Parts: sequence; structure tokens; C-alpha cells
Amino acid sequence: MAGDTEKLRRVGTLYWLLAFGQAVHSIEEMRTGLYDFFWTMTGVLHNAFPGFPQFRWDAVTFAVVNMGIITFVLGIAPFVREGRGWALCLAAIVAVIEILNGIAHISAAFYFGSYVPGVASAPLLLLLGVVLLRELSHGREGS
Repeated sequence: MAGDTEKLRRVGTLYWLLAFGQAVHSIEEMRTGLYDFFWTMTGVLHNAFPGFPQFRWDAVTFAVVNMGIITFVLGIAPFVREGRGWALCLAAIVAVIEILNGIAHISAAFYFGSYVPGVASAPLLLLLGVVLLRELSHGREGS
């Protein structure tokens, strides 16, 4: 894949879009209080699966964790664009996580029958994650 500059350009652009999508998503989560909603959401999971802990986050811890995620995701973007093998592997992992994140938010909105923090930007993560993963997998077919 390292020799295919057009494919690397597409992968790099998709990854940057996904990284910025995660930043937007984190801002939405923080602005709409996902950290407070955790108690309700994990309560539903705890009722269905008693071993699953019910918990809440305080706003500062939630913000620090989200800023760390954004920093990490954006921090590897230049290396993804360069086509470094380790970065492409991490990009695929990030894509899978974002797909699952998008599905989780959308599923929660359906379950609760209303807006849940993060659901407005969740489809963007889901879509970009799928497209990035598809582009990365097509790059491996020729290897």
C-alpha cells in the first residue's frame, strides 16, 4: 500500500475526516451531558446483565478522557497519511471502534425513544468508519 499514493491520499483524507468527526462527536457528548446519562444507560445494561457495573462519570474526568481520545486519534493522522504500517493498523482499529460507537449511540436512541447524548453525530462516525475500513481492506487485497 505504501507505493499507491492515490490510495494513501484517500485513506489519509478519510482518516482525517473520521478524526475530526470524533472531535465533533466528543464535543456533542460533553455539551449534552453524556457523563450524566451514563448512570441511566449503564443501569439498563446492568439490569439485563447483572455483572455489568452501573456507573457515572464526573464532567471533568469525562472531558479529560475525551480530550485524550481526540489527541490520540488526531496525533496518528499524519502517520496514517504517510502509510506507516503501524498507523494503518491503528486506523483500522479506530474505524472499528467508531463503527461500534455509532451503532451504540443510535441503538440507545431507538431503545429510549428519544435523543441521547452523542446520537446526532453518531451516523457520521458510523459512515466514515465503514468507508475507511472498506478503503483499508481494499488496500490489503493487492498486497
